[in-house]
Amino acid sequence: MQRRRTTLVRNLLYFLHEHPKGLAWRRPVQKELTGLFGELAAFNERIAELTTQGHQSHAIDVLKAQAKSLAAQIDELRCILIVPKQ
Repeated sequence: MQRRRTTLVRNLLYFLHEHPKGLAWRRPVQKELTGLFGELAAFNERIAELTTQGHQSHAIDVLKAQAKSLAAQIDELRCILIVPKQ
């Protein structure tokens, strides 16, 4: 999945270079963000469930690390959506 996102980012940067004024490139990014927000919500729900149940295992640490990685990917894509005023 990380490779797919890297490819998406690379393709978007190329498209931006070729078509800087068009905003159609935003749609795939926004669609990808919607999916990522859903994944992040699922991670956070699972972490909350395990914490409420009193688990203090390595699994929680792994879930937290994955959630942080996902949040970083979301931030990267959101930065791409910023269009400077011209």
